[in-house]
Amino acid sequence: MKGLILSAGMGTRLDPLTRTCPKCMVHVAGRPIMEHQLDALRSAGVNECTIVVGHMAGFVRDHFGAKFHGVSLSYVENTVYSDTNNLYSLCLAKANLDDDILLLEGDLVFDDQLIGRLVGLDDENVAIVDRFESHMNGTVILADGRVAEAMVLKADQGPDFDYRSVLKTVNIYRLSRETLAESIIPEMEEFIAEGRTDQYYEAAFAKLIQSGRMNMTVMMTGKNRWAEIDTLEDLRYAEKMFVSASATSG
Repeated sequence: MKGLILSAGMGTRLDPLTRTCPKCMVHVAGRPIMEHQLDALRSAGVNECTIVVGHMAGFVRDHFGAKFHGVSLSYVENTVYSDTNNLYSLCLAKANLDDDILLLEGDLVFDDQLIGRLVGLDDENVAIVDRFESHMNGTVILADGRVAEAMVLKADQGPDFDYRSVLKTVNIYRLSRETLAESIIPEMEEFIAEGRTDQYYEAAFAKLIQSGRMNMTVMMTGKNRWAEIDTLEDLRYAEKMFVSASATSG
C-alpha cells in the first residue's frame, strides 16, 4: 500500500501565508501540515508516498527530499495548477497508482490513528467520513449502513438539499489497485478528454458510485480528530485543537 498526497493548489484563502510557502507547508502545532501527514503514514506502516506538487513545487521537494522519516518519496508536478483542479492532479499521477492507495489532500491534519484504522480494514474502497455539522462545507455522502450509496458535490447541493442524514467526507480515501486501474483512471481520463480539467476527483467518484462501477464503504472518524485547513479561521481552529491535544497527551 502506498500514499498519495495532492498538494498542487495555490491556497489563496490562506493568503498572506501562502505567498511565501505552499499550503501544505503552513504550520500547525509547530510543524508543516505535510510533516504530520507523512508521519501518520509511516506510523501506519506505509513507507512509500507520491506527492503531487504545483504551487511552489520546489519548496516541497527541497524540504522533504527523496525520503522523510522513513517514507520514500516521489514527486509528480502539475505545471498548470492555476488552471486545473485536483482531478487533473490525481490523473497526472496515474503511473504511480500501481498499488492500493491511501489518497490524502495536502491541507488536512488529523490523529495518526485514523490512517492506522483505515489500513486495518478489509474493504477495497473506503471514504473516511464524519457526521455533518452546519459549519462544514463540501462533498457529502449518503450511506446505507457502511455502504456509500451516493456522493454529492457541493455544486449539486441545492437550496432544498436535506443534510440531516448525510456524512461529510474528510478527504482521505483508501482505493484498491483494481478499482483505480479498471474504473477511476479511465473515468478521469474521460473527464480530461472532454476538457473537464476544472473538476474535483469526487465528480468521477460520484459518477462511478451512481453507475454501480465502484463500490465504496465509509469509515467514521469516531473519536479521532481532524481538520481541513482552507482559511485562516480553519487554521486557528486546527491550531487550537492540535496544540491542546499535544499539551494534554504530554
